Amino acid sequence: MTANKKWVFAVTTRTQTSEIVASKARTRFFALSTLPAFFAALVVVVATFVAEDVSREFEHNDMRRYLQQKTNLIGSRLQGRITANVELVRGLAATIATDSDIDQERFTALANSLDNARSDIQSFAVAPDLVVSMVHPLEGNEAVLGLDYRTNEAQRAMALQARDTKETIFAGPVDLVQGGRGFIARYPIFNRLPNGREQFWGLLAAVIDADTLLKLSGIVDNTEVDFALVGRDGRGFAGNQFFGDAKILENDPVSNFIDFGSGQWILYAIPKGGWATTSKNVWFIRAVGLCIFFLVVVPIYGIGRLYQERGVHLADNLANQQKLAHMTKRLEMALQSSKIGVWEFDPALEKTHWDERMKELHGLPLHEDVTDQFWRDRLHPDDRDRVIEEIRVAVENGTLFKSQFRIRPAGGKELTIRAVGSLLVSASGERRLIGVNWDISEDVAREHELEEARAESERRYLALEQAQVKIRESALHDFLTGLPNRRYLDDLLHRRNGDGPCIDDQSCLIKIDLDGFKEVNDNYGHAAGDAILVEVASLLRRVISEEEFTARVGGDEFIILCQTDEELERPVALCGEVLEALQTPIEFNGRKCRIGASIGIALSVDAKNDPDKLLSNADLALYQSKQTGKGRYSFFSEPLVQKARQQRRLADDVLRGIENREFIAFYQGQYSAKTHELVGAEALARWQHPERGLVSPFEFVETAEALGVMGAIDAQILDHVIATKKRFDQQGFVVPRLSVNVSAKRLGDKDLIGNLRKLDINPESLTFELVESTFLDRSDAQVAANIRQIRDMGIDIEIDDFGTAYASIVSLTHLLPNRLKIDRELVLPIIEREDQRELVHSIIHIGRTLGIGSVAEGVESMEHAEILRIMGVDILQGFAFCRPLSAEDFYRHHHTSTGSKAWRVAAT
Repeated sequence: MTANKKWVFAVTTRTQTSEIVASKARTRFFALSTLPAFFAALVVVVATFVAEDVSREFEHNDMRRYLQQKTNLIGSRLQGRITANVELVRGLAATIATDSDIDQERFTALANSLDNARSDIQSFAVAPDLVVSMVHPLEGNEAVLGLDYRTNEAQRAMALQARDTKETIFAGPVDLVQGGRGFIARYPIFNRLPNGREQFWGLLAAVIDADTLLKLSGIVDNTEVDFALVGRDGRGFAGNQFFGDAKILENDPVSNFIDFGSGQWILYAIPKGGWATTSKNVWFIRAVGLCIFFLVVVPIYGIGRLYQERGVHLADNLANQQKLAHMTKRLEMALQSSKIGVWEFDPALEKTHWDERMKELHGLPLHEDVTDQFWRDRLHPDDRDRVIEEIRVAVENGTLFKSQFRIRPAGGKELTIRAVGSLLVSASGERRLIGVNWDISEDVAREHELEEARAESERRYLALEQAQVKIRESALHDFLTGLPNRRYLDDLLHRRNGDGPCIDDQSCLIKIDLDGFKEVNDNYGHAAGDAILVEVASLLRRVISEEEFTARVGGDEFIILCQTDEELERPVALCGEVLEALQTPIEFNGRKCRIGASIGIALSVDAKNDPDKLLSNADLALYQSKQTGKGRYSFFSEPLVQKARQQRRLADDVLRGIENREFIAFYQGQYSAKTHELVGAEALARWQHPERGLVSPFEFVETAEALGVMGAIDAQILDHVIATKKRFDQQGFVVPRLSVNVSAKRLGDKDLIGNLRKLDINPESLTFELVESTFLDRSDAQVAANIRQIRDMGIDIEIDDFGTAYASIVSLTHLLPNRLKIDRELVLPIIEREDQRELVHSIIHIGRTLGIGSVAEGVESMEHAEILRIMGVDILQGFAFCRPLSAEDFYRHHHTSTGSKAWRVAAT
C-alpha cells in the first residue's frame, strides 16, 4: 500500500467515525424527547460535546499522522539531495588525489564536467596545505583565494578535524567569504605513497547554497506547516537549531531523523499557527450554562448546529485530502527528476513497497508489486547475504541502514546501487524502514579508472625513482671519462658519501692541468679534445693504486688523492709517471696530438685537514707551475700564499682605481723618419695610485685582463686622450694623430661603436692600436664587425707589436691596417745583426707592397733612426726622441724656450 493510499484510508476512517458518533447523538436525543425539557436539553448538549470532542481527537491524531508523513517525505528529499551532492563531489576529490600537480585550468575543466549533474552546489574550492589556491567558478569567488584555514578562526577547527579524522566534515550554515550563506562539505585529500602510506595533500570544499537547498526541499514559505531544523554543522541532537522559530520545539512537534552520512539533522514540524488548544472544561461549563439558560428553547437549534459543524468538518477533511494528493504528486515529480528511488519496508508484515523509480532500477514492470523473492533474485549473489543481514541489524537495533551493493536488473546490465534508510516509529508503534536508492554505477566505474590511474602513477613513480638513482649516479660522475666529478670530490673530502678515502695528516692532493689542450681543440676540433681527455683519464686510472682516488674536476683539470710520508715519494712518483706518459703524442684520426701538464701538489698537513683549504693550496701550487714554465710540478709553500694575497690586493686596488678614475695617459711622440717632425703620439696607460704613486702597466695589465676590466681601463684612457687633444688645440699645439691601445675585451663590446659615435673628437685624429693576436682572431664575429665599422668611421688602425705573434700575409690582406708597428724586440738588434736588419726590412717591404705604412718602436739612438730611414720606415718612436711623458711635460718638451725644435737637440 503506497503512502497516498494509506493516508486516504485514514481520512475515510475518521469521517465514518464522526458520522457514527453524530448518529448516536441524534438517536439519544429523540429517545429522550418525552423527558422533561430540561433533561432533554442537557442530554442534547452533552451528546453534542461528546461528539465534538471525539471528532476533535480524531482530527488531532490525523493531523499528526499527516505531519509525520510530510516530515518523512521532506526529510527523505533533504537526505537524497545532500547525499547526491556529497557523492557527486567525492569523485572530484578522488580525481584530484591522483593529480597532485593540478592547476586552475585543469581544476576548472574537471568542475565544468560536473556542472550538468549538480544543482545545489554553488562553488568548489581546493586548498593544498589548507590554503585555498583554486576556486570554481572563479567569477564572484575571488575573495576566497588565499583563504588560510589554519588562521581563519571561523573555519579552522573543522578544517583540521577533516584532516585529522580523514572523514568528510559537513559544516553550516555559515556566512561565506564571497557572500551569502551555505553549507560546506570539506573532503580531505590524501596522496598514496609507494610504501602504501597516505600523505595529507589538502582539502576540497564544496559550498551548497543553503537557501536553494532549503527552498527546493519544501520547508521554506510552506503555507500549511511550520518547520524547524536542529543539528548545526551536521551534529544531530548535539547541534544547535539553525532554521525555524525556536517555539516550534516547545509545541509538541513531530520529528524525523535525517542522516546523510557526513552528518545528521533533526526535522521538526507543527501545523501552521500551532495545535488547537481549546479547554474541555470551558466548553463543558459553557454548554451546561447555555442548557440551563435556554432550557428547551434551543434544542432544535443545537441539533441543527451539530449537523452544520459536521458538514464543515467533512469539507475540511476533503480539502486536506486534495492538498495531500497534490503534495504527493509534487514529491513524485521531484523524486523522478532526481532519479532517486524511494522504498518502504514493513518488518512486521515483511512487505516492501517501491515507487516507480525503484521499479525502473530493478527492471520490474510498473503495474506489478515487488515481492521479496524478486528483490532477492535481483541482488548480486556475492552481495545478497550481506545486504539482508544489514537490513536485519538496522530493523532490530533501530540504527541507520547504509549499504552499497550490485543488482542485476531483468534484461539490463549490472548496476551498483547505494542505499540509505532509517527506521520510523509512528505514534501508534508501527515501525517502517524507509529509505532511498540511487544508481552509482558511473561513480564506481570512475573510481575503478582512478584506481587504475593510481596504479599506473605508482608504476611511473617507481620508474622515476630508478631514473633518479641513475641521475644521482650521473651527477657524481663525468659523463665523458666516467671518472668521479667535482661534486663527488667535494662529498668525499667533506665525508658526505661514507666510502672511499678521506683526508688525514698523510693525505696529499695532486691537481693536474693539461698544457696545450686549447690548441688541440682549436686545431683539430672538440672530438680530438674529448679523445685526449678520455686517454688522460685512462692514464690516471693506470697509475693510481686501489686505495687512491682520481677525478675530473674541470674542463682539462684532474686530481689525484693519495697518501704520502715525510719523504713525499708517492706524489713525486705519480707526477713523474704522468709527465713522462704525456710526453708521448696521442693519436687521433691519424694525427699526433701533443700535450703536456702542469701539476700542483698540496699536503693536508699544510691545510690543517681543511678540504677547502687543501683545494685552494693545490690551485696555488698549480699556478706556480704554469708561471715557471709548465711541464713540471710544484709543491705548495707559504710564499705562494703571500703572492696570492698580493694578487688579491692588487685586484682589489685595480677595481677601486677604475671606480675612482685613477688611470691616466702618458704620451710618447711619433716622428717622421725623413724629417723628424712630430706626426703623432701614442697614449700609454699609467695608474696614478694614491699610495704607490705612478704604476707601470707591466704591474697591472695581467691582473686587469684576468679580471676582465681591461676594456674599462681603455675607456678611461680614451677619455683622457680626448680631453688632452682639446687642451692641445686650445694651446695651439698641433698633434696630428693620437694612438690609443684597444684591448680584445673592449673590441668585442657590442656597444663600442655607439659609444665612439658620441665622442667629441674628429675620428681622423685618432688611431687604434690592436694587438696582433686580437685582429687575427677572426672567429669572433663581433670583433670583426667592430673593426670594419671603426675603419668606416675614419679611425686609423695600427697593428701593435707586429712580429711577436702569428701574423700572416693572408690575415693582413683581410684587415689591411693603416700601419704595422714593428716590435722593439726586432728593432733593437739591427745595429749589430745583419739578419735582424733583413727581417725588419722584409716586414717594411711586405707592408709597403700591401699599401700599409710602418712604425718602428724602440728607437734608442739616432743610429737606429738612420738605419730605419734607409730601410724605408715611415715613423719612428723611441727614447732617442721622447720618453713617455705626462700631457703637461709632453707639451713643454715640444715647446721649450729655445724653440719648437729644441727637443731634436736633446735627442742628438
